[in-house]
Amino acid sequence: MKPFLKIAIPLFFANIFFARAQISGGEFSLGVPDAFAGVWERDDRFVMFAESDGFLESRVQKILSSADASDEEKNAARNRRKYISILLKTFYGWYLDRTAEPASFSSEPRILNDSTCPEAERIRVEFRPILRGADSTSVAQGDASAWEIFIYYSGVREAAIIPLAIIGGNLYLNFAIKLGDADGSNLEGGGVENSSDALLGFWCSLVPTEGVKVSIPTSGENIYSIYITRDAVYTIRYWKTEMEYTQEAAFFSDGGKTFSVVKHIQSGGKNFTCTNGRSVTIRNIQKSRSRPEVYELDSSATICGLGEPYLKRVQDENGVQVVAALVREAMSKKAPNPDPPFPPSDLDFHMDEIYRLEEGNLIIQSLRERNKNFGKLSQE
Repeated sequence: MKPFLKIAIPLFFANIFFARAQISGGEFSLGVPDAFAGVWERDDRFVMFAESDGFLESRVQKILSSADASDEEKNAARNRRKYISILLKTFYGWYLDRTAEPASFSSEPRILNDSTCPEAERIRVEFRPILRGADSTSVAQGDASAWEIFIYYSGVREAAIIPLAIIGGNLYLNFAIKLGDADGSNLEGGGVENSSDALLGFWCSLVPTEGVKVSIPTSGENIYSIYITRDAVYTIRYWKTEMEYTQEAAFFSDGGKTFSVVKHIQSGGKNFTCTNGRSVTIRNIQKSRSRPEVYELDSSATICGLGEPYLKRVQDENGVQVVAALVREAMSKKAPNPDPPFPPSDLDFHMDEIYRLEEGNLIIQSLRERNKNFGKLSQE
């Protein structure tokens, strides 16, 4: 895979402006960006974007600035420091399996059992920014930002590309970026009466991905972007295509109104289109009045996380010591006793009456004698 893949969002900038946004240069980050620092959690795992302690930043800079270093050496230097650490919550969450982590984390012994592998997975990761808020001078934890991360799995040549957005302390795989200039001239062909409505406009989604996993995640075949007006919500389907990417606009109409959106979206290393062939007319539009119910906007209303976040930041620190502390805390907990198979009962069986009724019953007496003999045999 080429080290620099085309990403649609920067290319959109030629024709369509991002409202109150600043397009990044698309350069891969040398280290783990501050926006990813710390420990992230969901119900089935902890995720940490970690740096290996055994490779100094100065060494990376020296190789990248060297005229004698090959592209392969530069790529290796750039990728060597950044890894994903994944702690899976196995056995109903009562055991943390250090499934993936950098080699430098081996300084803290892993707790193994029959369900774990002797060696942790080594999964490298690259960070490439797509968009960050105009007020941010750096990609820090408090800034909203959109990224594509390139994950390199062992034995797999091509990277898995995952688009994601970070808004505050939440990481979203399902998100959209608002396209249109600041005065709303891209909305309904003119100005917007209720400009205070932050959801008005065209929200460009990126390809949905299964998650940050130890195995290669799957990506969706379609992208569903939405165009929100004062009285309607239009859902536009983009599908994978082999046609050449262009910066053309596409159009759809509803009564006397005509709306303009991008014809192509490049995301996850693939090209998506909303029209057939050279046509610029969109026909597969779904109209409704259903706006997103659960969402999170950044301060500039440019990036929108849809639904519940995929991961939430639970710690600001990272490193092998943090991983070891999480494991020790999980192992110190004891699982509660299981619930009884039958609920407690206040019934009084009057055993003296039961024994009285058994008197003279040869079948029951032989059964009790057999059970008594079986108990003696099992103890010998």
